[in-house]
Amino acid sequence: MARLDFSRLSVLLVEDSAFMRSLFINVLRALGVDRITIAEDGEQAIRILKPVQKTKSGQMVGHTGIDVVICDYFMPTVDGAMVLRWIRRSENSPDRFLPFLMVSAAADMETLVKARDNGIDEFLAKPFSAEMLASRLIALIERPRQTIFAPTYFGPDRRRRAKPVETDRRINTEDDVEIVHSAKDVASLKNSSKKIWYFRLPRSLRAKLATGTPGPDEPAFDPAVLEAAEAKIQSMEGDYSDWVAETLEHLTQEQNRAIEDMENASVHVSEIRRIAHELRGQGGIFGYPLMTQFGKSLYEHTGEDMEITPSLLDLIKAHIDLIKVVTKEKIKGDGGETGKELLTSLSEAKSKFANVRTTGNRAAKTPTG
Repeated sequence: MARLDFSRLSVLLVEDSAFMRSLFINVLRALGVDRITIAEDGEQAIRILKPVQKTKSGQMVGHTGIDVVICDYFMPTVDGAMVLRWIRRSENSPDRFLPFLMVSAAADMETLVKARDNGIDEFLAKPFSAEMLASRLIALIERPRQTIFAPTYFGPDRRRRAKPVETDRRINTEDDVEIVHSAKDVASLKNSSKKIWYFRLPRSLRAKLATGTPGPDEPAFDPAVLEAAEAKIQSMEGDYSDWVAETLEHLTQEQNRAIEDMENASVHVSEIRRIAHELRGQGGIFGYPLMTQFGKSLYEHTGEDMEITPSLLDLIKAHIDLIKVVTKEKIKGDGGETGKELLTSLSEAKSKFANVRTTGNRAAKTPTG
């Protein structure tokens, strides 16, 4: 593996959380990335990527020269999936082969499958470390997969394993497939008699970043660089504490507003859900896995299909109170006996809510009179 010079890399960072943007920027710069373009949401990202104009031949000109997109999945209005679909499928995309790293605190199988089917190259789950971010960037550069162009899909080969599978579900034969070795105009392939195209392109990003003659065991990053990047994360713990304090105040306000205005409570619960998503993705970065657990639980209990009742608002308050304890006591790791007590309290609060919800549903279905 060659040593990589990340000062030559141009990254578009798409993240709606100001705190997470700051965290990413600090880590990327510690890894050597100097050319970072910021988009605060998906809509702004598309404006940045959209080429200035087309030539008469249809060639895109005037785009920003971005090498890699690092994009959060869940964002208001235009989310990461929409940005990715635009890059892979739009005629206005500056580069349909643009390497794309999706980031999300929701790393469940459903989210991963959706991201994969939209054409991601790599996925980074929050919370993450500097080493995890570096490893995903290295994978984009050193181990790019062939790109598949088919009627229903455009993006990296969704199969990562080289070994054959017992049953191949693909019904196309070799006669249906054309191997392409250059990034020629994708639109021109529509006139081909083939059904599927495999793009096996040169590793141009690696050629751009590689320095010197690679050694057999030479790492892409000097270990000291990774240590500096991890130290940069830990240096932001004070900023994280300030962010959590502000977030808790915001959560409390939204919960109180929901109680005071039940007719419009859904608006406030929706905001609570958004904040919970941020909490679940950040606590573990700074050694607060309980914060991640409570944030994840709060997010799951404030879904759009959840009926807003006084018992739900009580459960939300129970989550907020537990997060306050973790913050006030600075409970890191599993928290020992205190951590067990907090998790037991959460389990009891959820059981109480489930019982009230079940009883309420039964009462609603039982005819009276």
